[in-house]
Amino acid sequence: MNKLRVFLILIAAVAVLVMPLFAQETAEKKVPEAAAKAPEEGAFKLIKIEPFDYCAVEMTGTYEQHAGAFMSLYSGAAQQGLPMDQMPFGVYWNSPENTPEEDLKWEIGFAVPEGTEVKAPLVKKRWEHTDLIWTRYEGAYDSPEMNSLYDEIFEWAGKHGYEPAGPFMEKFLDSPEPDESGEYSGTVEIMVPVVKKK
Repeated sequence: MNKLRVFLILIAAVAVLVMPLFAQETAEKKVPEAAAKAPEEGAFKLIKIEPFDYCAVEMTGTYEQHAGAFMSLYSGAAQQGLPMDQMPFGVYWNSPENTPEEDLKWEIGFAVPEGTEVKAPLVKKRWEHTDLIWTRYEGAYDSPEMNSLYDEIFEWAGKHGYEPAGPFMEKFLDSPEPDESGEYSGTVEIMVPVVKKK
């Protein structure tokens, strides 16, 4: 999934403000961790997780709005006194590969305890997908490796008898930082819901 360069710069700027709020990682049973680094051999894994509730800001259109989405999420959560100790993630319902930019549907959110009350402008949602292909990517976001990673995930899924079955999730594990070449880099976990092919 291609990310626009300006989105990376905006994320880096907003991360300075919001990263202290989610220094702790999501509980392992909700979004598992593993020591893998895509796209190395063996980096893709089929995992099973439990459904969980989350609060989110729903967005439509360009990914250039990520900084504003993060700000809306955390300001709304702070005003409502929601716990903000979980790592944030993006949920992407369609892809810029085959969707006009103005029709892109996505959201930024974080997990909340079951039964948590959430008010506008945030929405409470539930992640119901339990079977996922998981990988971890570490490096520059605007790179050929990151841009081709989803194709590799789909290829791996097909070879193992699976097909995509829901929105993609990208969990942000740290604050993006510029590398030696000036490209913004960081670590994300990518999770793609799948089902067995019929």
